[in-house]
Amino acid sequence: MNQKQDIVAVSLHQTDSSAKDSGNKTPQKPKLACRIKDVTNNRDLYIYNGIDKYILYTLLKELE
Repeated sequence: MNQKQDIVAVSLHQTDSSAKDSGNKTPQKPKLACRIKDVTNNRDLYIYNGIDKYILYTLLKELE
């Protein structure tokens, strides 16, 4: 007898209950990587670790 094998899509999502069980009781606060101060236009830009490189590139282009 031949068995037919199917391909099934699987996606994993972390739920709130499993996040609590992972050992982290408090969510970690992102660390500040750098602060850029634009004195001519009176703007401050705070950049945190883990920022997406495309968002960072866009922010820096806006300062030009």
